[in-house]
Amino acid sequence: MFDNHRKKRSAKLSIAPLLDMIFILLIFFVVSTTFSKLPGVKINKPEAKHAESLSPNNILIGVTQDGRYFINETRYSLEELKQKLALKFSTNSKLSVVIVADKLSRLKFTIDIMDMSKDVGILDISIAEEKIE
Repeated sequence: MFDNHRKKRSAKLSIAPLLDMIFILLIFFVVSTTFSKLPGVKINKPEAKHAESLSPNNILIGVTQDGRYFINETRYSLEELKQKLALKFSTNSKLSVVIVADKLSRLKFTIDIMDMSKDVGILDISIAEEKIE
């Protein structure tokens, strides 16, 4: 009798809004993440009340407790480090060195890097520390 000849609508799931939300979240997390350019080895820096942030024009040299030298995750001897710094300083005369020494490392290791940097011509040398509040 009552014949319903209406068309049935099928529900369609659109994935485009979901992809838009994932893309927006991805951009948010990438933009809000801070990246640290510390050497790739674990170093416990000494603490200081008046620490300052780093300028982008420096090279970080890590010194471990037992006197190993690192730039990023690559280990260097003192002579190899001198050659690398001389090469980098020849292309960038505004280069500065930041020594990220372990707080239990001997002062001699830090002084060796400072002397070697001055031999190359780099006079802007800093020592990294952990800021305490």
